[in-house]
Amino acid sequence: MAAQGRPQRAGAGGRSKRESILDAAVELFLELGFDQTSMDAVAAQAGVSKTTVYAHFGDKLELFRAVIACGGASLDFDLDQTMLASVDDPQERLARIVLKLLQATTAPYYLAFIRVLTVEAARRPELTETLRSLGVPHVVGLVAAALREDARQRGGVLPDAEVHAGLFVRMTVAGPQMDALLDLEADRDPVHFEAYARWVTAIFLRGLRSDDLPDAPDSAISQVFPWLSRANS
Repeated sequence: MAAQGRPQRAGAGGRSKRESILDAAVELFLELGFDQTSMDAVAAQAGVSKTTVYAHFGDKLELFRAVIACGGASLDFDLDQTMLASVDDPQERLARIVLKLLQATTAPYYLAFIRVLTVEAARRPELTETLRSLGVPHVVGLVAAALREDARQRGGVLPDAEVHAGLFVRMTVAGPQMDALLDLEADRDPVHFEAYARWVTAIFLRGLRSDDLPDAPDSAISQVFPWLSRANS
């Protein structure tokens, strides 16, 4: 199931029953929302029995969590492939990561899930707990490694690399994603995304490389990862 585009329809040749169930669940969650999607409807859409659905997923919340985790795993794989194909220059690697994130998080499929979560979150706090339970996104570790390498190549050490990495991800992606959420015709031109990715990466690294880098506040981890700090409290 791809994170950047609409997943294949259930029943596609060679797909396992579990994959067919997940694909059906994605379509129904996006079309109907969490409350209006039933396990019976998922079974019918996937072309399997309701017993088969429950054999793979104990309840609807577990199915929803699996859908979110599957989409995240797909993005993680794309990011890992991006890292493998990257050059030794940490700045170039970071720009490529930002580009991949922009392409993924402004895609219609991803935005549709954000809208579902936004609508359901107030009435169904267990859905946002599902996101918190997944922990710090994999991309933060990839960015932190690149930031440490950039500092090392310049003879220094970057303190609080994960915190700075989380800040970098939130600062670079949030604006274009919000634009895409509010405007269905928002510009997703790959050329513009690449120019933006290189620009914001250069600005962020220039700040980190300065001689007077301020210390991260004690509350930085909770500010950058608020869902994680609440999950661990």
